[in-house]
Amino acid sequence: MDKKGYTTESGGRQNGFAIEPKINPISEGESRKSIFLFIGILMPFLIGGFYYLRSLNIF
Repeated sequence: MDKKGYTTESGGRQNGFAIEPKINPISEGESRKSIFLFIGILMPFLIGGFYYLRSLNIF
């Protein structure tokens, strides 16, 4: 009997072993894309914050 993906009612242990999901590692290309996306989202907020503080004559 193949018990792959089988869980208990509580989602806990089965036969004394913790049931863990299969780990799908991120490829290097996906990692690079996510870093560029993060920077692309972060930069407008930083630039906008700088101009907002500049309009308050803090800088």
